Amino acid sequence: MPNFKHTLPNVHLHKDWKSRVKTWFDQPGRKKRRRMSRLKKAARVAPRPINGPLRPLVHSQTVRYNMRVRAGRGFTFQELKEAGIHKKFARSIGISVDHRRMNRSEQSLRENVERLKEYKANLILFPRRKGKFKNGDSKKEDLKLAKQIKYTPTTKTEPEVIARKITDRERKAKVWKLQRMNNRAVRSIIAKKIAAKQLKRKQYRMQKKQEQKQKQDPKQKKTDNN
Repeated sequence: MPNFKHTLPNVHLHKDWKSRVKTWFDQPGRKKRRRMSRLKKAARVAPRPINGPLRPLVHSQTVRYNMRVRAGRGFTFQELKEAGIHKKFARSIGISVDHRRMNRSEQSLRENVERLKEYKANLILFPRRKGKFKNGDSKKEDLKLAKQIKYTPTTKTEPEVIARKITDRERKAKVWKLQRMNNRAVRSIIAKKIAAKQLKRKQYRMQKKQEQKQKQDPKQKKTDNN
């Protein structure tokens, strides 16, 4: 008797595998086509930068990736104000603007302001109409010096690490104990702040109740007299 607990063999070995194979023989052709399209775009937008508008340097999100620097969506209003560029004028000269992003640190603000000032110093502004120069446009001599460049989104700056010997004080120090003490101190400070806020709220509510009672008392006196 066969054992009916096991599944019956039903192997499909006569599949038409040739029709299911994905080939990639056009890879060299696609590579050439992408390169030619990049060259056409560079010639079309010349003498403007090849890789589009200028982007700020921002740090990635979360604790895991916040040490990585990448290109952001656009500069903040505060960064543009520090650099002396109006937000509407910035879009017209190839600077991206992001109205949602906020500056959280002084260091990133300084870096992006310097980036904007460097861009502004090297900027050659062409007139909108050929031969009709307006206030703020570059001179005719400067227009001849214009070259198409590619702005790098990030500039890697590795921190300098200087090797040294561990001192006796550092070797004897109990880091875990010190960290526990610091955490306890922080928790006590937070608890005191919360208690002070709650006390203020309680005092404010008591004061409001007393004011309401004082307003109601004169009305009651008038009714009693009547």
